[in-house]
Amino acid sequence: MEALRATPSFNSPTNYLIPSTLDTKLFHYSKFNTKPNSSSFSFGKRKSSNLSKLKLFKAISSSSSSIELDDPFRPELESTQAPDGKFDWYNNWYPVVPVCDLDKRRPHGKKVLGIDVVVWWDKNESEWKVFDDSCPHRLAPLSEGRIDQWGRLQCVYHGWCFNGSGDCKFIPQAPPEGPPVHTSKKACVASYPSIVQNEILWFWPSTDPQYKDILTKKRPPYIEEIDDPSFSKIAWGHRDFPIGYEVLMENIMDPAHVTYAHYGIIKTPLKKGTSDREGGIPLEIIVENLTHDGFSGKREPAATNKFFAPCLYYSHISLGPKKKLVFVFSCIPVSPGKCRVIWSSVKNFGVLWDKIVPNWISHMDTNIIFDSDLSLLQVEERRIMDVGRGPWHKEFFVPTKSDAPIIAFRNWLNKYGGGQVDWKGKFTTTTLPPTPPREQLMDRYWSHVVNCPSCSGAHKGLKVLEVVLQVMSIALIGYAAVATKQGQVLKSVMVSIALLAFAASKWLSHLIHKLFHHHDYDHAFQ
Repeated sequence: MEALRATPSFNSPTNYLIPSTLDTKLFHYSKFNTKPNSSSFSFGKRKSSNLSKLKLFKAISSSSSSIELDDPFRPELESTQAPDGKFDWYNNWYPVVPVCDLDKRRPHGKKVLGIDVVVWWDKNESEWKVFDDSCPHRLAPLSEGRIDQWGRLQCVYHGWCFNGSGDCKFIPQAPPEGPPVHTSKKACVASYPSIVQNEILWFWPSTDPQYKDILTKKRPPYIEEIDDPSFSKIAWGHRDFPIGYEVLMENIMDPAHVTYAHYGIIKTPLKKGTSDREGGIPLEIIVENLTHDGFSGKREPAATNKFFAPCLYYSHISLGPKKKLVFVFSCIPVSPGKCRVIWSSVKNFGVLWDKIVPNWISHMDTNIIFDSDLSLLQVEERRIMDVGRGPWHKEFFVPTKSDAPIIAFRNWLNKYGGGQVDWKGKFTTTTLPPTPPREQLMDRYWSHVVNCPSCSGAHKGLKVLEVVLQVMSIALIGYAAVATKQGQVLKSVMVSIALLAFAASKWLSHLIHKLFHHHDYDHAFQ
């Protein structure tokens, strides 16, 4: 789904073709992290003494996949610097949800790293807050609660109320003349550090007081183009998937699967001399600077990529001297076998058209891209689990340069991340949830639509139109049946209109299901 370097289709005007020839001038690394304290991993001039190079493709070109080796391109890393140490999964910022998908009138429940959190708008401080989704009284979920008339988060089980700092301000069952039990530390809700940046709500997954001022020391990765007014932005979208973080993250990084897994959805120009109808070609991808904080890379002739560990993947494409296209993905670990993806794209051309096209149309286009390889990833994830996390390079045969980002990600995961997400004992990671039925696997309604104001609004509007067409059809047929003073010709016209309205309602019903609920993708017939 790095696939989205060519934006989805249905032949919509939002399409971009993967260019066959691009300007070789690469995007300068200093475009990242221009804000102070933006992230510990930033771009700049690279010193040769600090490079970590991927030991890949030794004496072998991308066309030599047929060569048999005892140990095919064993993906090891050589580094001129000391190891950065183990990656601490709980010492980093995590995106939670785009703020455009949040309703200030109610609390929202989310799960990140196996942590249940509640997101709510504190109107007294004019800030989004992220709390532990558990009332200290009897552990009821605060995400099922409400915002009271004083702007406090209220647990609806017994009415306990909390301010923006997590302090309990009211316990209805405590008598006013009694001891002020609501002031006890045991009555407080754990509050996480949080910030809105690039229109995304981020949180720091620790309530330890030492991280109270973490924003003064470390900030989430900052993408300059997202806030650049010269770029148009396709509205942020997010969706939950029954796929693990590791498998979906490496799929996002993989451009080589686009022409095959998304054939018929994403259009790619066929270059002269291609050997199949899909037009797959050798891809020159170089990965470098693999460190504790991620890695960077180049895809020749004019694309740069960056992995900000552990979640964010950035891809910048130069479509000419002035045309720039950027894709941003965040893949968030939720629990074993489940993750959440937040995505958007920005470009500095076709700005007017992007302002006209409704957000839900681009979201539906993106969802069909996600759906077209979900079943592949489900099977792949379980086979990787069967193999085991350690010797992946012995089971994978990754002989081409197009595999470089996947190898780099697996190396980062093994070298720094402990080989897997650290769930802190919350889950048994040796097993995955049962594989859901295909329609449930590709469900869009509960995984995306209900949480997206643009898509849910379009869904409700089209459902209303469907009902209107059905009512009109019944009314016209009923009127034609009882009318005695109308001529036969007029009655025939009314019946014809009624039949057309009924047929339109059935077609619309099918379209609604296809766009907002489930759209299967059979690769054999594409």
